Amino acid sequence: MKKSKVARVLSLLVVLPAGLSVVTFTVVNRGAVTVDFWPLPMNMQAPLSAVILLSLIAGVIWGGVASWLATGTARGHARKTAKRADQAETRSKELEDRVAHLASEIRAYKATTITTEPPRSPSVLPPANIA
Repeated sequence: MKKSKVARVLSLLVVLPAGLSVVTFTVVNRGAVTVDFWPLPMNMQAPLSAVILLSLIAGVIWGGVASWLATGTARGHARKTAKRADQAETRSKELEDRVAHLASEIRAYKATTITTEPPRSPSVLPPANIA
């Protein structure tokens, strides 16, 4: 699928400021902080911007996974409904074809009964008055 020019311009209007904001944030917050992994006897020095950006990325991923899991039943229901709709559409098409076939059989039957109808007996005329 090709993007339209409007879509490209709009995506640039969103991506460029967001990217510029991330770069500016990273440059401004490059001071080192100590990250302590509490239950473990570990800690490390990392730039503040890296800690914050990694936390944001982890939050987005965690939220996406939680959202995906929460909508699992809805996706299953949608698949089931789509399958039932496809089956109903197929059945409807079969029934339409059957109705068309039966209608053509009825037309053919009517055409043959009209043309092959036995000749009618001549009507009996009353006796002529002989006078």
